[in-house]
Parts: sequence; C-alpha cells; structure tokens
Amino acid sequence: MSKRITTYRPGFLARLLPAGRWTLVIDRSRSSLIRLKSGTDVDLRCLDVTSISVSKALLWHTVEMRSRNRVDLLSCLGEESATKLAADLYTFINHHLSELIGSEADSLSVVGEKLRVITDGQRQYLAHTDLARAVASVPGNAAVALSHPLFDPELMPSHLRGALPQSLALLTDPAARGRYNDTFVHAEFGRYRRFFDDLDGRSLSDQQREACIRLEDNNLLIASAGSGKSATMVGKVAYVLDKHLYRPDEILLLTFNKTAAEELRERISRQLRVEPEQLECKITTFHALGRGIIEETDGKPPQLADWVEHPAGEARVIEAIIDELVRSDTDFARLWINLLVIHPKADIPAEAFDSKADHDRYLSVRRRKGNVTIGTLAGIYVKSLQEQSIVNWLWLNSVAFEYERQIPIEEEDGSIRHVHPDFYYPASDTIHEHLAINADGLS
Repeated sequence: MSKRITTYRPGFLARLLPAGRWTLVIDRSRSSLIRLKSGTDVDLRCLDVTSISVSKALLWHTVEMRSRNRVDLLSCLGEESATKLAADLYTFINHHLSELIGSEADSLSVVGEKLRVITDGQRQYLAHTDLARAVASVPGNAAVALSHPLFDPELMPSHLRGALPQSLALLTDPAARGRYNDTFVHAEFGRYRRFFDDLDGRSLSDQQREACIRLEDNNLLIASAGSGKSATMVGKVAYVLDKHLYRPDEILLLTFNKTAAEELRERISRQLRVEPEQLECKITTFHALGRGIIEETDGKPPQLADWVEHPAGEARVIEAIIDELVRSDTDFARLWINLLVIHPKADIPAEAFDSKADHDRYLSVRRRKGNVTIGTLAGIYVKSLQEQSIVNWLWLNSVAFEYERQIPIEEEDGSIRHVHPDFYYPASDTIHEHLAINADGLS
C-alpha cells in the first residue's frame, strides 16, 4: 500500500451486478477519511469504522465494513482481492490512529495515570470497557485512538510504541490484561473465601466462584440442569454489591419463566437480608420485560396480530418477511443464501426422538424418499445431513480438511491400528469425530 491514492472496485463483469457497483478510494493525503462511492459519494471517518471482516458467499467474497451508524458491504470480489482490501483498510486506519497518538504524546502520561489508578492494589477485575472508560475520560484524540476497537499496537511505529507509558501495556498487549485478571482472580479467591463458603446456605465450587469474580463485558456460563446456575447468579449479585461495583437498582436479572424469577428473587433477598418487596434489583422474565417496555413507550399493552391463530398465518408472514428482506437487504440476502447452502434440508436432531429406534426409522424413511447419497459443495459425499452441514461450512469458510482420512495409530503393544475419523484438519494436525448427542450428553 505504497501509492498515495489507491482505488478498489470489483472486476468489469462483476460491476454489471447491483452489488458490484461500488468504488472505494484510500487517499494518504486525507488520512482521516475513506471515500466510498456507491450510488452517492460518502466520506467515512476512520475513527467511526469499528469492524472489518471478510465473508465468503457462493460465488464471491465480501468485505463488511461496520461504522458507528452504517454497514457497508463491498461485494463481488475474489478471495485475494477481498483479503487485500480488508488488510489495507485495517492498516490505513491504524496509520491514522498512530498519527493521532503521536500528535498528542503529552497526554499519554495522563492516560497512563488513569490506568494506574484502577490497577493499583488490584481492587477490581478489568473488562475491556473498564479500560476504555478510563481512557475515554481523558480529553483529546490520542485517548480516542488508544481505545478504538481496531487499534493494533503492532502496527504502531517502533519509536512511538517505545515511548508509551508502561501502564498502557494493558491496552497495547492483549496478554497483559489477561495476566492482570488471572492474578486478580487468584488473589480474590483468598480474600473472598469465607464469603463464598457460606452463600445462601451453601458453599460455591471453585468454578462457581470464578464465574462470580470474572466480570467481562460478556460472560457465558454453560452448565447442565441442577448444577448451580441460579446459585452462581445469586453469588454474582452478592459479590458485586459487596464490592460496591454497582448499585442494586443498576442490576437486571432475567429468567425464562415466572417461577424461576420468583425463586431467584427470594434467594437474593435472603442473601442480602431484605424483604423481597424491598429488593431494588430488577428480577423478571424476558416476556414481562418486553411487555413492560412496550406499554411504557406505547402507552398501551401489545395486541396480538390477527394471523396468530390462523393455521398457515405464521408461515405466510415469515415467508413475506423473508421475501422483503431478500429484496431490500443485501446483507440478509447473503446470510439467507448461505443458510440454504449450508443446510439445504431440514434435519430433526436425534435428541428429539423418544428412542434410537424411532430415529433410525426416521432416517430410513428419509433415505427411501430422497437420494441415498448426500452430496456437498466440496464435491464429496458424506453419510449424514449433519456432516453435510459441517462440510459445506468448512468449504464456505476456506478451511482445509480431509473427510474420513485413514490415520495410523500405534497401540500400547506396538501394533498399528488404522482409524478413519470424520474430519482431519492438516493446518493444525487435528482430527474431528462428529457425534450426535442428546441433552444428557449421550450419543
């Protein structure tokens, strides 16, 4: 990307398609802006671009550029062209971010001091937004650049990177925040041992304690029924309130049914030693929350549409919505086509059947009514619709694989046994055996 002005657009034939009628210009004399011509000319601020990604459709690749108030799809590109465009955009934006940081080098010490305030003494877990909030409180473009979602310290000039305060490593080194948080969690285990030993009349496991202490922007807790998810929610609420990280009226807990919400409200009230009606945390169901928001904004409760109770009403409405979105939203059209390509046939999962015999009968009927062989986009034949979906996804995402490759394995007695795993990935030298399992984890 050495030329002063670089123009990107699809090839001649691709420009005949509606999705291919765009031109993007990077002008290094205007380092803060990206010019996009697609029907109308638009100057996109580098600071407003929050995400750049490449996706593969059936015929071409698309670069998706997300900004703060819009999404632009640069379609009809070959794989090499799409990859280069995404990389050039990423580099161009980071060049601008480095310029902003370098132009206000004096303010970096203020940013560093803000970060030291929240890290000294390891008083709290640090999510990405905690760092961004601290940096954003410092006026000036350098702080904005440092907290930008596409900021990559590896693309900073070496002299500028070397001049950064040591505390900025939490922003410039992805592993630094992880090390800080791991150390914090380990120390917090000791500080809050007695707290978690007797929480709502029970002692939380180490995994539950870690789930309470880790306060990322998004936390995914995966657990089976009866394994203590509700106890963990009670523990997390009690923990953040004990540390005065949030006020009770800033906490919202949602459940799928009213019984679970009432149970959670009672348990949290008991832990906090307040009456349920005095609890300031909002605990409700998804349905009740949505209904309440509608009533508050519209001034009346929601009314069901007249097609709800019609036998074919729902299918017709969904079909009409899909047709409209395919015509009006190129992003949806691409995702919809990908879905139909990856999952060309609906498949009822094994766990939906009462017995293995019922599932076998279902598969037998499908084979009799349809083609015995199951083809894929990769040009190979597989043994199940689930394997078809996997192969189609791997092919669409350009993941190199081999299906049922013969692999020799040495037994303990020195003999060689050959196995044929469903998938082999040469890039990582790993095998992938696909097993259909039910809700109990049984195949």
